[in-house]
Amino acid sequence: MTPPLQLQDLVAELVHAHPSAKLDFDPLPSGVCFLWLTVEGRNFCLEYHPTQGTGVSENVAETPLFSGHDHGFAALEPAIKFFKQIVAKAAEESLAVLAQ
Repeated sequence: MTPPLQLQDLVAELVHAHPSAKLDFDPLPSGVCFLWLTVEGRNFCLEYHPTQGTGVSENVAETPLFSGHDHGFAALEPAIKFFKQIVAKAAEESLAVLAQ
């Protein structure tokens, strides 16, 4: 199954916006897609399921394994919007620390 175009666009946007970030995108034959992004030492995850919604998380050292996502979305678009917001905020916070 081909990943949704919105996720493909997100991956392309993240690669251009954060060229030094580590990005892994794993679309499975079932339609489930995993996106992991490490930017400025912070780890983010977006998990898309074609019928069960999308989960978004920032994983920190204290995050318990297999604990579920921080935020759940019934539709993909708001999940992508939120994901982009938390990643941009992390990048901004990193720049603010460097500027001090």
